Amino acid sequence: MSTILVRQEVPLFAEQWDARLNEAFEHLHAERPDAAYEAFMRHLEQHPDDANAYEGAAVALLQQTRWDEAQQLTERGRAACPNSPILAARQTWLWVYLTRESEAYPLVVQLLEGGFRHPDWLRETVLPLRNVLICHASDPRLASPNKQKRQQERATLLKGIQTLEHWLERYQFPIPDEPVGTRITLSMIARNEAEYLEECLKSVQGVVDEIVLVDTGSTDATPRIAEKYGAKVIHAEWQNDFAAARNIALQHATGDWILVLDADERLTPESKQAILNAVRHPQFVGYYLEILNEIGAGNYFIHRLVRLFRRVPYARWEGAIHEQILPSLVSQKGRIATIAAQIRHLGYSKEVMRSRDKAQRNIEIILRELDKDPDDLFQRFNLANTYFTIGDYEQAAYWAEQTCPYLRGDEDFAGQIWADWVEALTNLERYEQALQVGADALARGIDHPMVHYTLAAVYARMGCAQKSLEALAAGRESAIRIGVLAPDGETVLLGSGYVGDVGVVTYKWRFAYARALRELGRLDEACTLYERLMQERPNDPIVLLDYGQTLLLVGAREHAETVFQQLATHEGYETLAQQLLAKTWWEAEDYRRALPYVRAVAYALPDQQEWWERWAHAAQETGDAHSLIDAYEFYTAQGNAPTAEMHINWGRALWQLRDYENALAHFAAAIELNPHDPNAFLNAGDALYQLGAYSEAADAYSAGIERDPYNAQAWFTLGNCYFRMGVYDAATIAYQQALQLDPKHAQAQHNLELTRERIRFTAA
Repeated sequence: MSTILVRQEVPLFAEQWDARLNEAFEHLHAERPDAAYEAFMRHLEQHPDDANAYEGAAVALLQQTRWDEAQQLTERGRAACPNSPILAARQTWLWVYLTRESEAYPLVVQLLEGGFRHPDWLRETVLPLRNVLICHASDPRLASPNKQKRQQERATLLKGIQTLEHWLERYQFPIPDEPVGTRITLSMIARNEAEYLEECLKSVQGVVDEIVLVDTGSTDATPRIAEKYGAKVIHAEWQNDFAAARNIALQHATGDWILVLDADERLTPESKQAILNAVRHPQFVGYYLEILNEIGAGNYFIHRLVRLFRRVPYARWEGAIHEQILPSLVSQKGRIATIAAQIRHLGYSKEVMRSRDKAQRNIEIILRELDKDPDDLFQRFNLANTYFTIGDYEQAAYWAEQTCPYLRGDEDFAGQIWADWVEALTNLERYEQALQVGADALARGIDHPMVHYTLAAVYARMGCAQKSLEALAAGRESAIRIGVLAPDGETVLLGSGYVGDVGVVTYKWRFAYARALRELGRLDEACTLYERLMQERPNDPIVLLDYGQTLLLVGAREHAETVFQQLATHEGYETLAQQLLAKTWWEAEDYRRALPYVRAVAYALPDQQEWWERWAHAAQETGDAHSLIDAYEFYTAQGNAPTAEMHINWGRALWQLRDYENALAHFAAAIELNPHDPNAFLNAGDALYQLGAYSEAADAYSAGIERDPYNAQAWFTLGNCYFRMGVYDAATIAYQQALQLDPKHAQAQHNLELTRERIRFTAA
């Protein structure tokens, strides 16, 4: 059921040994387990029946939390030394802490009857085994539905308890006066948590027997909601000290066990049975639970905290912030294990952090704690991490530098703080220093996925895509090695003891790897990873952005358009998506498909004239008069004055829509702005001609021809005006001039013949 996760002192039952083992035992007492284990095993090669050497080697393995190997070695030792009480005692110790109590009990009694009375063994094996039996006897959930069988089971348990207590008393080992049983108290502190509290309390229904909530000054419905669920509400003044408030709650608890939750936390449904099972094993004074901190949509950061512990007299919270119960529990050599239980924590998403201003509050409390104890590495870490969370990378890097070099390396937070340091320096663009810090972390044995991931990010920023790929590959190997990923490199194994951002071994890893592949031109491989990401996170705007751009590189414009359209639905990405959509078709010179997108961008970015120019150009290229008119109206609405050329184009679009009067107004405006431009006069002539003002049209055409006498079309349109006015001689001259300039002008030739016929008809 449980695995010891915290390296703690392991009792040694051997008291006298062969002098040749002195060096090995010295290593053991100095907590140099590697050297001790090697020395013991060398001795056993020559003396395979030395029970003390087996005991020492097993303890060396346990100092490294290598439980399976220690169990196997102990069994091997007992086979070689079947009459050794020391190895039998080690076997029972292991069974008790591997929750195999039913196997341990008969051997424990045999050892007691044989006179084995090592005080550490009595304390760490016999007393805990007695407590296990009490918990089983007092747990109504374990009772058999058959009354007679239930009575028999209880009688057996009571007899076992009496037997163990008899021997403890006989060997004058005091039985502590402390609660032993399976009743659970939910212990909470809260203020103005009405928004979150009820869901929290619902999540523990059927698990806890009592709720104690210390309210530190709520002005909302927090106390009333707690009382609705039967809570004992204690009102206490807030002293800027989380440990003080939690200790008040602890004082009012009556359960045998304490489960600790905050209002913005929820016990997952799958965790209920794990907790009910855990409290039947009081050989552990406390249990780690996994905290899933939600830091964004589908993104969470894992860490572990002791949130379930026995209500022993010495249990006490420490630390004004990021308070801990663990130091007090292990002060009396209590054993800490982990269980497959999880707590979802909502309170550290960026939105909630901002709304509650938690970060600034936390910084103030941490600084006060550091004033009391400047060498407190845990609080230095908390300060660095808080600054990192709010984006103050200078302060984050400073405090990380004050923390990392002094860590042992086996702290839960070691990987995170080293990674924070690397990333803070990266965000400050101090890349070489970031690489040095990352290399230092790895050299110190901080083989953590977050360190490798942040190093990959540094290389990516520096344009070293191949180096980035190598760092990411090392990060995945690290994740498999420490058990957060299964050997397939894909499956996340919860309960691994990993502390850090899960994303750096899942979707963030894939994203960074895909981006590096893209930079290296390995586009097909990159697309495969992006497609996987689209399945995992179909609405992640960053994934959509990168995937769409990669699709453009491989020429998949239709697919890219679909991806960018999806990106446009995300708040904050609308304009960027429209720009990318415009780019998709503009660069392909498909102005018809580009037109709606460049128009949308022009509206979104009115100060960037480039996009208006693209709008107008696309409208002209596609002959979309309505869109071109809209473009000019938008341009003018921004306070811009159109040029003469713009007025001409605007007028031509109106002319195309047969709005000749407004078209004429723009041509007139163009003439006023540039009276030397023949096009302005000629277009004005076209508008006047359509309005039937042939005389005025002829004047406009004449003015245009005066400025551009070699324009065959202008002479032709002038001829048409004269023809309409009945001035056939002038029309003839105009058509002849058009043909002189362009002998292939068929319409001029045709109209010239018509004019001559009209002259002949008139003369007749």
